Amino acid sequence: MENQSNDDRFSLFVETCEKIRSTTKKNEKIDIISNYITNLDETSLSIAVLFLSGRVFPIGSTRTLNIGFSTIMESLSEIAMLDIKDIQNIHLKHGDIGAMAEHAVSKKHVISLFNQQEKISLSYVYHQFKKIANISGSGSNKNKKNLLKGLLIACSPLESKYLIKIITGEMRMGSVEGLVEIALSRGFDRELQYIREAMLISGDISQVAVLAKKNILHNAIMRPFVPVSFMLADVMFSAEEIINYYNKPLICEYKYDGIRLQMHKFDNKVQLFSRNLVDITYAFPELVKAATESTIRTPDTTTIHNQVDFILDGELIAFKNDKPLHFQELQKRLRRKNVTEDITTDIPIYYIVYDIMYFKDNQVLKKSLLDRKNILSTISFKKPIINSSYKISDSIEQIIAIFNESKDIGHEGLVVKDPLSQYHPGKRGRYWMKLKKELDTIDAVIVIAEYGHGKRAGVLSDYTFAVIDEEYDDDGNNQNLNLNDNDNYLKNSRLKTIGKAYSGLTDKEIDEMTERLRDIIVEDNGNRILVKPEIVLEVAFDTIQKSDRHNSGFALRFPRIKNIRTDKSLKDIDTLQKVRQIYKNQVYVKHKEI
Repeated sequence: MENQSNDDRFSLFVETCEKIRSTTKKNEKIDIISNYITNLDETSLSIAVLFLSGRVFPIGSTRTLNIGFSTIMESLSEIAMLDIKDIQNIHLKHGDIGAMAEHAVSKKHVISLFNQQEKISLSYVYHQFKKIANISGSGSNKNKKNLLKGLLIACSPLESKYLIKIITGEMRMGSVEGLVEIALSRGFDRELQYIREAMLISGDISQVAVLAKKNILHNAIMRPFVPVSFMLADVMFSAEEIINYYNKPLICEYKYDGIRLQMHKFDNKVQLFSRNLVDITYAFPELVKAATESTIRTPDTTTIHNQVDFILDGELIAFKNDKPLHFQELQKRLRRKNVTEDITTDIPIYYIVYDIMYFKDNQVLKKSLLDRKNILSTISFKKPIINSSYKISDSIEQIIAIFNESKDIGHEGLVVKDPLSQYHPGKRGRYWMKLKKELDTIDAVIVIAEYGHGKRAGVLSDYTFAVIDEEYDDDGNNQNLNLNDNDNYLKNSRLKTIGKAYSGLTDKEIDEMTERLRDIIVEDNGNRILVKPEIVLEVAFDTIQKSDRHNSGFALRFPRIKNIRTDKSLKDIDTLQKVRQIYKNQVYVKHKEI
């Protein structure tokens, strides 16, 4: 292995991780990270921030390790010369795959080929990860295992603990991307606002870290096939409220009940990304074909075929017989890795484009929405891609009429947008506003599941769900919503429970949910389990009441599950502030306050 500076030592990264784990104080974590990363060169810095953020490769990378649990277990078994059952017992004893690796490697009977004085580096680990990711075809599992064993043999027991944690995405030490961003700001003396803006544009913490070190954050760019955080909308509950707030003409578009979708097209290659920035290209081959056939009209009305690169924002809906299909029909497409012609016929889709972030060779985020709409009008899309139609209005009556028109068709409602607004990735503001019914739905995450009774005995069918309190601050102790081995994370967490639902799902969906929930158990209390907050539900309800039963202080009355939102993640759930807003907007509450 090549010579390296001490700063590139993997052991130093591991020591830093141990220090981070040893404190619950946000500022101490940030100081530990900033003191470490400021002494790294650009290459080591870009790798370190990835690992600290719980990633192996940057968002949008086509590389994946694909190292399964069994491969890890076999590797540790062979290194320690222990039976697989012994390794499994060690895992049960420690309850943590990293601790299991640390124990197993401490018993290793294989001598490293590295000189005992030679230490593995961050760069070497990352290089080996890339080699593993590049392995495919016949015998790939065996070849991956051999490379993994080589890494583990070269590691000390403590290094192996974090090596496995990085591989399995289980760092869980309170060092999330948000804290790394603050550490970059503090360590390199850069404005946190500029760090975050660069992150929202590039989507790549490794790129942003290097830009911060070089003091060129303004050079952050969108890159092909690296998804960008979507711009978000706020909520208002009446056309009158909207008109009084803006007091100017607004762009009005239907609110579609589908999947938010970002389309990247560069050099006739197309990739599709969901709201949580997951690549879902496999599920919609007809969109890929249509995108490659899109053309652009030039001012002299001539047409240039397939010569346009873009990044689009829009909504994917299932649509058949002139009406939108239920959201769950789209979910069926997402669950199929092999999408046949029969499926595309049974569940036809439209991708309704309403914004653009990149066009030809330029970012267009800073252009006004009207300018971006004009750019979209120059692109001739092939079905099932269509440009969103919109109306401009400053009339309460017309906004109500468009809202009702949208509902009559079968859509969710209306989105009104400031025509002069720029595109703000990842930000929720009053540039875009959803007009909803007085009471609508809440996106919440499951935190507790219970086994049912009668015909639902043996399946997890009752789900307690929570929203997030954005104003909650405990000096960072729960910044990444860490789950302990008890209920404390619900008592001292930004997650606030608001209800329990057990209706709305089919028997098949409950069976599938039971499997998913058992995979993310934090604590098993027999009939009741605590789970990692990963599964998002769209919950309908009748009213919101004040309640001491839940730590939010509120309860949804007659909650029922409308959808399992596999397209959403923890960062997409609704806030306690929204719950308060809906509560105050309820007619009976208003009347009580008069």
